[in-house]
Amino acid sequence: MAQIFDRFGRPLRSLRISITSKCNLDCLYCHQEGIPKKDNGKLSVEEIDRIVGICADYGVKRVKVTGGEPLLRKDVCDVFDVISSTKGIKDVSMTTNGIFLEKYAQGLKDAGLDRVNVSLDSIRPEVFSKVTTGDLDRVIRGIKTAIDVNLNPVKLNMVAMRGINTDEIRDMIKFASETGAILQLIGLMENEYSKEFFDKYFYDLKPLEEEFEREASDVYVRKFMQGRTKYILDRGTEVEVVFPMHNTNFCANCTRMRITSDGKFKPCLMRQDNQLDFLTPMRDGASDSDLVEIFKDAIDRKSVV
Repeated sequence: MAQIFDRFGRPLRSLRISITSKCNLDCLYCHQEGIPKKDNGKLSVEEIDRIVGICADYGVKRVKVTGGEPLLRKDVCDVFDVISSTKGIKDVSMTTNGIFLEKYAQGLKDAGLDRVNVSLDSIRPEVFSKVTTGDLDRVIRGIKTAIDVNLNPVKLNMVAMRGINTDEIRDMIKFASETGAILQLIGLMENEYSKEFFDKYFYDLKPLEEEFEREASDVYVRKFMQGRTKYILDRGTEVEVVFPMHNTNFCANCTRMRITSDGKFKPCLMRQDNQLDFLTPMRDGASDSDLVEIFKDAIDRKSVV
């Protein structure tokens, strides 16, 4: 195994793979992993297995599976089985909206999933239904089931939106504490799909961080996770603050490559102009050596801004 570095000297440590562009919910702030909604492609299990193996040969140790909603795929457990079985992969995680998590949690654990992030912007039914569609009770049952089968740590992703859910941040911290989850407070992201929404609902998390700083028994800065800060609050509750992705820390400390559901390397989250298609060559019979060259080209396209 050889560790690959980009042109700025950053090692490639992780992959974020979208295994479907489809989603059963419609969240107000969704940026589709930076992928336009018209994208409807899907990598096969065998293709995922092959491309993860190539990336693992060059130092990737962590893989996060996303969508759309990854649990919409009927073969999702097969996806996790091949990823977790790849030599060199040490950590396999997933981001989900939680609707089907209760159903799949045990099977995912058996297939090699280590931990899970669940989108949960509110624990108030009236607010939850305002932010997205779906059944809040099902999501909460899914969270509790994931904890029961040891898909830990379970992280709750809460996007902070002024006037919508910021008055219940303390309630969310309490809920995380009671369930044994970690709360991730995420700053609203400005992008081409939601500028008007951003201007109306952006909430500055910095004053809240100052409160956490005073209250915390311990504070950790995760350098290679875009400099995000983790606070250990009352009763050991963990809260992480994730600032919007268009910031210096996010880009400067990026050690990740994204893969789109239709088979492209995506070096930068919100850019569409530096992607590289590997699926077409793969389906046309490209050798592993050919795919490695495409992979290396994608690494060279990573930016710092």
